Amino acid sequence: MRIKAKTSELTKAVSNVGKVISGKSVDLILENILLEVNNKLTLTTTNLEQAMKYSIDVEVEEFGEELKTILPYDILRDIVPKFKGEYVQLDIKEKKATIKEDSGEFTLHTFNPEAFAVIPEVEGIINFTLTFGTLKELIENTIFAAAKKEESRREFKGVYFDIKDEYVNLVATDSTALALNRINEAGLPKTSFIVPWKALDIFIHLSYENETTVKIEIAESNIKFSLPNLSLTSLLINGQFPQYESVIPQDPEFYGKVAKNVLMDALDIIEVFAKKGTGRIIFTFTHGSLIVESSSSDIGQGKKIIPCETNAEVSLQFYAEKIIDGIEHVKDDTVFFGIQGPLHPVLVKGVESNDYLYVIMPQKPIE
Repeated sequence: MRIKAKTSELTKAVSNVGKVISGKSVDLILENILLEVNNKLTLTTTNLEQAMKYSIDVEVEEFGEELKTILPYDILRDIVPKFKGEYVQLDIKEKKATIKEDSGEFTLHTFNPEAFAVIPEVEGIINFTLTFGTLKELIENTIFAAAKKEESRREFKGVYFDIKDEYVNLVATDSTALALNRINEAGLPKTSFIVPWKALDIFIHLSYENETTVKIEIAESNIKFSLPNLSLTSLLINGQFPQYESVIPQDPEFYGKVAKNVLMDALDIIEVFAKKGTGRIIFTFTHGSLIVESSSSDIGQGKKIIPCETNAEVSLQFYAEKIIDGIEHVKDDTVFFGIQGPLHPVLVKGVESNDYLYVIMPQKPIE
């Protein structure tokens, strides 16, 4: 079968499906792309936990039977973006594929498509839609708090979707910090499930307009996100997510309010000392000020004093990366800290909004 495709569309398709390929698979067939030709050209990749399909329109120049074949992803990734012509021609046969563009001709060996993992169809028990921009923002404001280490509890290696009371709540935690982002969205079915962070990381790196509709289908053990030309499927995590609402401090006795831009500027500098030392940053709330400091036995000590409205007199120690991540995602211009004591969970959020909340455990001082 011989087909002609737009170079730009083929480049976009290869780039998107490549996001699923891990590059670490012991099964080399999972490092490649399944091509299916019928009335469209569909590219499919999988890592056995996630799978992506991307379809593009093509012009059929020589008809044949509907065809499946496997081509090496790394070669397609490296050569297709280098093509200068508007179109490329693919002549796909049983054991080889020839790609032609302008004056170039490139022949690639193909692999047996029967060896490719079967991608189960998701027959959604629950279906709903969100816009791409809304879902992407929800994910970005929570995924950073999910556990990335292999030895972590499986339910911590994902983002918990909790849809109820006309809210879509996304929650992630690694047991030392928790991020919650939510939006008011009436009319959605009440449901809850845990999506692996790897699947959501793939999703947020897709390129779509914010207004694009995303259809979400949830079955018993998997989920499917459908966008124009593309579908992303993932297994769900089978586990019991913690009762996150009980973790969020209610009506903390002490507080601090500080301008976000001023605080982030201070953290940007102090983090340099933390990285060279203990990895910690100390926050000291006192007399209308917040002292942000860290030290290293190798390079010395850094300290910034910034204005802060507070009724607290307390020092708190945080791992630098975790406290910076939590503050960075606050949407308001002013950051609110809810404090109970030096070793109690600290609430971080915007002064004006409760749609984003971050809860972090301070660390015991190093003796």
